[in-house]
Amino acid sequence: MYYPYLRGKQFDLLALTALIQAQRWSTKIVPIIEPVRDSATLKKTVELFDQKKLPLYVVDNPQVGTFKLFNEKKHLWSLSKDSTVKRARIVTEADMEPADLFLFNEHSPRSVQDIQHLMDLKAQMVIPDQGRFRILPAEERILLREAFQPRKHVAEYEIKEDDFFTDNHLYYLEDGFAGYSDYTIEGSRYFDKGGPSRAIAIHITYFDAYLNLRVKHFVSDTNDSAKDQGLKFAEALDKLSRWYRRNQDQLLLTIGLQELLNYENEGKFPGLGTIKKWSLAHHLELLGSFLEQGDHWMKGMEQHGV
Repeated sequence: MYYPYLRGKQFDLLALTALIQAQRWSTKIVPIIEPVRDSATLKKTVELFDQKKLPLYVVDNPQVGTFKLFNEKKHLWSLSKDSTVKRARIVTEADMEPADLFLFNEHSPRSVQDIQHLMDLKAQMVIPDQGRFRILPAEERILLREAFQPRKHVAEYEIKEDDFFTDNHLYYLEDGFAGYSDYTIEGSRYFDKGGPSRAIAIHITYFDAYLNLRVKHFVSDTNDSAKDQGLKFAEALDKLSRWYRRNQDQLLLTIGLQELLNYENEGKFPGLGTIKKWSLAHHLELLGSFLEQGDHWMKGMEQHGV
């Protein structure tokens, strides 16, 4: 099982709903959403998972963003009595309340004695890939690793255009874990800034010949200033399109990848958020296909949708 950790930004949420509506969603993917904004999109996404009876965890005590600042929420979601939407909590010294899933990080208590009452709840536990957490005697452990390798500046992705992403999907069961988690194609560091970028990059994950997951970075060329975002996107998209045409026999044409390639014919710049939406949708559909089909992941998700 794959537990992608998402910070609940609007376009991340839209990627999830797009896959569900297109019937490209795998039930072997269980998102963990840490809400960062009190938004209508978050409400609609949570309620969609509930209506479709799809598993989802929502963090009760988010540590980043503005969602945590207000006790009264404008967009309250309603759930069915036997909802598949469950509660998650980030374990800190000051917060060890009950939940259905616990998330540990560098601020979590170090002593097993301090968290024994959490262990007694038999909940799932997401643990970082560190020795002191690996020895926790939890029944269902989910391994959390940083997979994406973020650069300080977008243009720097051009220096190394191809990165190893993860092989956790191949070995997590062998290593004694019930599932694995990562921060998808964004990385663990949270930032929420807008505005034009000096460079535009499209990040596309793919399987190599050994079924390792890798990520390819397609970066614009005219990166001296933030002018002409449309041109920058066209440059990055042209590289993606040429790479896809050369390798299409070994690549799964997901809905996200198809939507990105369609912009080449339209000559349109959809905005940075939409680029992220379709890149994330591609990543999730690709992994969903592997988790459903194994070695036959090229068959895709169309016949496995909800």
